Amino acid sequence: MCGICGVLNFNEKKEIDKNLVRRMTSVLKHRGPDDEGYYMSGQVGLGVRRLSVIDVTGGHQPISNENRSVWVVFNGEIYNYKELREQLEKRNHKFKTLSDTEVIVHLYEDLGKECIRELYGMFAFALWDSREHAFFLARDRIGIKPLFYRIDREKLCFASEIKSLLQDPSFKRELNFQALHNYLSYLYIPGPDTIFKGIKKLQPGYVLEYKNGEIFLQRYWSLPVGSRVDRSTPPTSGLREADRPDKVPEIKRLPVSPKDEKFYSEGLIELLQKSVKRHLVSDVPVGILLSGGIDSSAIVAFASKIQPIKTFSVGFKNAGYYDERRYAKQVSERFATEHYEFEVEPRAIDIIPLLIRHFDEPFADPSAIPTYYLARLAREQVIVALSGTGGDEIFGGYRRYLIDNLIRYYSRIPLMLQHYFEKISKHLPVSRTSSLGEYFLFFKRFLECRNLPPNLRHITTISFFTEDMKQALYNPSSPHFKGLRPSDEIITQYYRKASNLSDLDKALYADFHTLLPDDLLVKEDRMTMAVSLEGRVPYLDHELVEFAAQIPSDLKVKGLTTKYIFKHALHGILPSQIIHRRKHGFGVPLLEWFRTDLKPLLEDILLGERIRERGLFNVDYIRLLIEEHQKGLKDYSQHLWALLIFELWCREYLDSPVRSAE
Repeated sequence: MCGICGVLNFNEKKEIDKNLVRRMTSVLKHRGPDDEGYYMSGQVGLGVRRLSVIDVTGGHQPISNENRSVWVVFNGEIYNYKELREQLEKRNHKFKTLSDTEVIVHLYEDLGKECIRELYGMFAFALWDSREHAFFLARDRIGIKPLFYRIDREKLCFASEIKSLLQDPSFKRELNFQALHNYLSYLYIPGPDTIFKGIKKLQPGYVLEYKNGEIFLQRYWSLPVGSRVDRSTPPTSGLREADRPDKVPEIKRLPVSPKDEKFYSEGLIELLQKSVKRHLVSDVPVGILLSGGIDSSAIVAFASKIQPIKTFSVGFKNAGYYDERRYAKQVSERFATEHYEFEVEPRAIDIIPLLIRHFDEPFADPSAIPTYYLARLAREQVIVALSGTGGDEIFGGYRRYLIDNLIRYYSRIPLMLQHYFEKISKHLPVSRTSSLGEYFLFFKRFLECRNLPPNLRHITTISFFTEDMKQALYNPSSPHFKGLRPSDEIITQYYRKASNLSDLDKALYADFHTLLPDDLLVKEDRMTMAVSLEGRVPYLDHELVEFAAQIPSDLKVKGLTTKYIFKHALHGILPSQIIHRRKHGFGVPLLEWFRTDLKPLLEDILLGERIRERGLFNVDYIRLLIEEHQKGLKDYSQHLWALLIFELWCREYLDSPVRSAE
């Protein structure tokens, strides 16, 4: 795992600014504390900070081919690199290291940019071909590893993190107000936008190519959701088309032969076993982040058959509902792992600055906090850690995926009883801090959205600030919020492209392209890299993802059972109470914090002079949110967290020079 960055000058005669490349590289030290490397020649400069995992002593980057005409910097892991190396050696390629990075260089010599299709793994890399004056940026199919870029008239800059791009003094930091608008709805910023005008995310499954003075974006992989994606579309030139938010692939339905549960169960187990085995390949110690849920527990079950395993769990002191360590311990005992657990008493005031520095953008998913503590615990023992991220998005694990079935059941209830439920729902106490409170919250949201079209049902269940709330929040005298696109379009575009699929498959398709790469995988990457830990995600092996996408939707969610086929497949492998226990996420007690420990900070930051001077928000409306939250009238904890994170981000990234994350 590494941090990579670099600069390409469009003028072939203009020498690279070596000091800029060194500054860009230095702020990525946390991603690669073991080694530092550069390639500086003519119009190109490449930098890398390396966390040594494969070929620890010999895999120094950047890496070149035999005649030093092709150079690459790479972040990630190629899990099939040994098979590829064997094939390349038979074709007379000469290797000087044992690293997976070098495979990319030689594969490129044979296949050009099509080499990307042969790689199994998580990756982001930059490649310079001095013979052809061709430059490539590539990101893995799912978006496990990050890659950002910016283009001006003189050059193209890229990096694993935005803070690296901000080292260029010629870049003027300006807010992307459309990105802010979307952030308030979803608590993260959907790609390809970033919070900065002029900086983009390279989207999952894309390659960016510079050649003959032109820049092209081309998609090389798409999710086949019960169908085949049309790959015949020509490359997009000049970024004009790719920058449009509705540029997702058209879906064409394929005939699918009916298969029974046995077929899908056996296929899932076979592919998951294969993926776990791939993800254990390492020259350094490997462990597993174990929550005690079905996803991470299944990884432990298969990994423990291959090698001795260390597992890691954390819980909050006095957390009650949030503490799942008892389930993790049960799984650890079942599979005889070397188990470590840690009880933390998180001080939000201490952790917030760390979150701001490592995410670079406003990012308000509060589960980043326990993720960080868990990664920090694991890093004391191992350098690589597997997690269960992605299982919910490919198998249908969220409670909101039940809504379509619930609507059918609810419609059978007598109207008089429906009216009664709707009346009492207004008085139900909702909270994310108890099982009953979460059920009530889900029930209220179900009633709010049950008569809406499928895309709006989905949006209602995942949104925080609604469009109306945002209009009340914005300073009416500010010109920056005029003419913004509704954030609903972020989700609706995927429903539109998947119009011939089931409602569940549409929801899964949308989450796969938004929530997964722009929230969950961002959280996984930044919080593991914050402690120089390599995070791996076996559920997102693309072969497993493609197989799961072909499973009929009524086998993913059956009746009121989420992940039906996955749970069915794991009978006899995991304890029954682990398979069927109620899911709840990696939570933090925001509601209590904002009424106790964080109350002074909240009021000082969100009602203070600096936010008023910034002039973006209606502070009186923020005061109303705080008052209703403090009185227990509403749970606005997520909304207030999003606003707090944004204002503190502004102070770090707009009001001050950008620092290293160290």
